[in-house]
This record gives sequence, C-alpha cells and structure tokens, in this order.
Amino acid sequence: MSDEEEANARFKTLFALPAEHNLTLSGTRKESSNGSEYESHWLEEHDAGEQLIARFRTWTRKSLRPPYSKQIGWERYSLKGELLDREVRYSRRPDTDYLH
Repeated sequence: MSDEEEANARFKTLFALPAEHNLTLSGTRKESSNGSEYESHWLEEHDAGEQLIARFRTWTRKSLRPPYSKQIGWERYSLKGELLDREVRYSRRPDTDYLH
C-alpha cells in the first residue's frame, strides 16, 4: 500500500466514510506566522459513482515557541459550502512544570 493509499484509508476511517466512497487531495497549503506553523489540506469526497458529494479541510497548527502546543482538526462541507461536521483537538501537557 502506497503512502497516499494509507493516508486515504486513515482519513476514510477518521471521517467514518462508507467503504465505497473515495477521497482525493485537491490542495495543500503550508505557512509559518507569528511563531506558529500551519498546514492545511483540502480533500474531495466522491461516492461509488465518482460523483462529488462533499469537501473536507484538515489542518494542523503547531507553536514553535514555548509553551508549545498543537491543534489538529477537520471540517466537512456540503457542495454549497455549508459546514456539516467539525472536530478539533488540542494538545495538553499533563503538568505545568514547564511554565516559568
């Protein structure tokens, strides 16, 4: 299984897509700003008949300066641009010993 196929399978599981649906990458963006690094990907969901039915945006934001943190998330949009579903996760350290 190629890296792209493996990533596709992980996203399908994460988004709880039917097995007959496929995802294709339609865009990627990376940038750094104000001590953080951002990366986002746009994916298109196609049904078994290869008809486009939804779009997903996934993202990661990592702070490059203390206190280090990370945010990952995804959103699912209808073809009209309406937000259908969203999940965001934030990193958290188990203690505050790193604070000054």
